[in-house]
Amino acid sequence: RYQYYLQVKKDVLDGRLLSSLEQGIRLAGLAVQADFGDYHQFESHDFLREYVLFPTDWTQDEAVLEELTQKVAQEHRTHSGITAAEAELMYINEVERLDGFGQEIFPVKDNHGNDIHLGIFFMGIFIKNRIGRTTVIYRWNDIGNIAHNKSSIVLELINKEENVLFHTDDLENAKYISRLFAARHKFYKQNKICTE
Repeated sequence: RYQYYLQVKKDVLDGRLLSSLEQGIRLAGLAVQADFGDYHQFESHDFLREYVLFPTDWTQDEAVLEELTQKVAQEHRTHSGITAAEAELMYINEVERLDGFGQEIFPVKDNHGNDIHLGIFFMGIFIKNRIGRTTVIYRWNDIGNIAHNKSSIVLELINKEENVLFHTDDLENAKYISRLFAARHKFYKQNKICTE
C-alpha cells in the first residue's frame, strides 16, 4: 500500500494525473496527514511552504500558493485522528477517481499525418484529441490482433475489413506500444468472464 501510495502521489505531483483545484487541495491534505501525522502536533504549519503539495505545472504566484497552502492546512485539520495507513488508503481511493486514472496515453499520428493521442484503459484502446471529434474507443472484443510494422502500430478489427494504422516516431516506440497493447489484450481474453 505504501509503495503504491508513493507512486500515485508522484504521478499527481508530476502532473501525469490531472486534478481540479478542490481535488488537489484534498489530496495534499491527505498527503500531509499520511506523511506528518495530526494537525495539532504542530505549533505552526509554516513547514508546509517547504513541502511539495501541488503538481509542478500549477501556479508559481506566491500569493496564490500561500492561499492554497492555507487551504491545505485547513484540510489537514479535518483529518486529525486518522492513521498514516488510513490516510494513504484514502489518498489512493481519491486518486482512483481522477479523470485519466488507469490510462496510458501515447502521442502518435493517424494515416493523414494528424497528431492524436492513442491510449489504453481497462476496456480497450481509445483515440483522443482529434480536432472537432469525440473520443473513439475500440473495445477489446472488437480487436483481433495488435502488431507493429516498422514504426507503425496496426490494429486488426474483427468485424471490419480494414485495419487501423497509427504512426510513431521510431521503431522502438511502436514496438513498446504494440507489445503493451497486445499484453493487455491477451490479459482481457484470458479473463473475459471476470471483466464482463
